[in-house]
Amino acid sequence: MTYEPATQEIAFVLPLYFLKAEVSFIRKSREDEALNIPISSSHLARHVISTANLSKGYWRVLLNWSEGKARYCSEKVIEVL
Repeated sequence: MTYEPATQEIAFVLPLYFLKAEVSFIRKSREDEALNIPISSSHLARHVISTANLSKGYWRVLLNWSEGKARYCSEKVIEVL
């Protein structure tokens, strides 16, 4: 996962044939403030999500996806300015 504060986007690459994927944004200071975004498979491996609507502050970003019977997770902390 790569976060670009200047363009207010987070980008990541998934396998072309993943079964299910979701990105969760969880506010570090308020765990009850969260946003879950399902990711649809497409012919492109790179996916981009805007962070423009997120409140300023620190967010924990969780990327969960499955491919076959295997499940994967990637985590990153970002600061929205």
